Amino acid sequence: MQLTSSVRAESQAAPGTPKHRGRDRRLHTVGNPRKSKTLTVLTGLFTLYCLLPLVWLVINATKSQADFVSTFGLAPGREFALWDNIVEVFSYQDGIFSRWLINTLLYVVVGASVSTFLAALGGYALAKLDFTGKRVFLLVILGSISVPGIALAIPQFLLFAQLGLTNTPWAILIPSFINPFGLYLMWVFAAEAVPTGLLEAAKIDGAGEFRTFLQIAL
Repeated sequence: MQLTSSVRAESQAAPGTPKHRGRDRRLHTVGNPRKSKTLTVLTGLFTLYCLLPLVWLVINATKSQADFVSTFGLAPGREFALWDNIVEVFSYQDGIFSRWLINTLLYVVVGASVSTFLAALGGYALAKLDFTGKRVFLLVILGSISVPGIALAIPQFLLFAQLGLTNTPWAILIPSFINPFGLYLMWVFAAEAVPTGLLEAAKIDGAGEFRTFLQIAL
């Protein structure tokens, strides 16, 4: 009886006791992260290290050529020549920089858009459709992911040379359209995120495969 009373007395001890202080201590979670001054300082230094090249680039873009070679890299020049530098860049060799810029936008926008659409279409088909040779096709995709892109440079050049596509935008766009790793990611995403029951309901309502892909899967 005395032992039971002592156990109850300990369990009902005041919250200020050391035992209850340990219990009242909050656990570190996402909402209550553990704070470290050392980690904060190291993260700040790493951030400054990453931003330093960008700051250097912005500052030196405002300098003339004489100031660029005669002043400190992170210090402003004696004259502000940003607009003159921009005009000189776009007038270099009859505006060839503008052509380079348009080519870059073309490759990025068209290449990324078509590659994403084809990867989504192929991933949806691999995840939700049953067809002959599906497993073999999956093995080919997984095997092609392990092949580095640089290993295909010479075969692609020889192929495009025979097709007469060298020195054309198609020599850059066509390889960017095919992305095995993107196809794999879309396959995994469609298998987990697209509900099969919703696709079957769309087919019952009369939607075809392509319409189901565009209006339901996407």
